[in-house]
Amino acid sequence: DSWAAMAQYARSVGLMLGAAGGGCAMAYAGTQLFASPADSSRPCPTEKARRETFDGLAKKWDVTVRSDEFLAGIGRLRRRLIQRAEGDVLEVAVGSGRNFAYYSAGKVRQVTAVDFSRSMLEVAGEKRKDLEPIPLRLKLASSAKLEFEDGSFDTVVDTFGICSFEQPVQALREMRRVLKEEGQVLLLEHGASSWEMVQGFLNNGAQRHVEKYGCYPNRDILQLVREAGLHVALEERHHFGTTYILVCKRNPVTKDDE
Repeated sequence: DSWAAMAQYARSVGLMLGAAGGGCAMAYAGTQLFASPADSSRPCPTEKARRETFDGLAKKWDVTVRSDEFLAGIGRLRRRLIQRAEGDVLEVAVGSGRNFAYYSAGKVRQVTAVDFSRSMLEVAGEKRKDLEPIPLRLKLASSAKLEFEDGSFDTVVDTFGICSFEQPVQALREMRRVLKEEGQVLLLEHGASSWEMVQGFLNNGAQRHVEKYGCYPNRDILQLVREAGLHVALEERHHFGTTYILVCKRNPVTKDDE
C-alpha cells in the first residue's frame, strides 16, 4: 500500500494545477520537475532492500500519508472500491491496514491479509477493531507465491501494491489463481500517466523513487493486468491518469459484469 510514494505533490503542485492535491504519480512528478536524470546504469534496489525500506517506514506510515491522502481524495476512492468486496476476501500487500475501516460486515465473511513486511503486518494487526465483527487473519507472504488453494476467495483486493511488487505480472496471476470463478479482483493503483508530459517526469526519476520509497511509479497497470490474464469489468482513471480503479474478473466480461 504505497501511496506515500508521491506525497509531496499534494503539498507543492496540486493546488497550482487545481487538483487539490490531485495525484499519486503527479505528486512524484512535481518533485522531479527540476531534477537531473537518474543514472540508468545503477541497478534498482532488490526485493530485500525494498522490504527493509517498508519495514523502516511501517511505524510512521499512517502519519506520513494521512494528510496527503485526504487532500487527494484517496480515502473516498478506497471506500468506494472496498465496499464492493464480498464473501471471503484476500487483501494482498495490506500494508498498515488502511482499508480495514471500509469493509462491510453485511457483505464480507472474513478478511485474510498478507504482506511481505513483518513490520507492516504488526501495524495492521493493531487495527483489528476497525474490522470488527469481521474476522481477520494476517499472514507473512510474498505476492508472487500465495500459499492458498486455487479458487479460495470471492474477492481479492490490492491497493497501491502493484508498484512495489518484484514480479507484478506473477503477483496478478496469483491473485487470479486464488480467485473463485465468479469472483472479482479490486485494484486501486498508481502508475503510468495518460499525459505524455507527466509520464516523462515519472520515467525520468523512477530509479530515485524506488530507492527512496520502494515502489516503481511509472508501470503500465492496465498492460500488467491484461498480461496476467485478468479481464477489466470497470475502469476509472484519476489524477492525470496516474490513479487507477479497476474491477477485474477471471474470465471475459459479459454485460452482466459491466
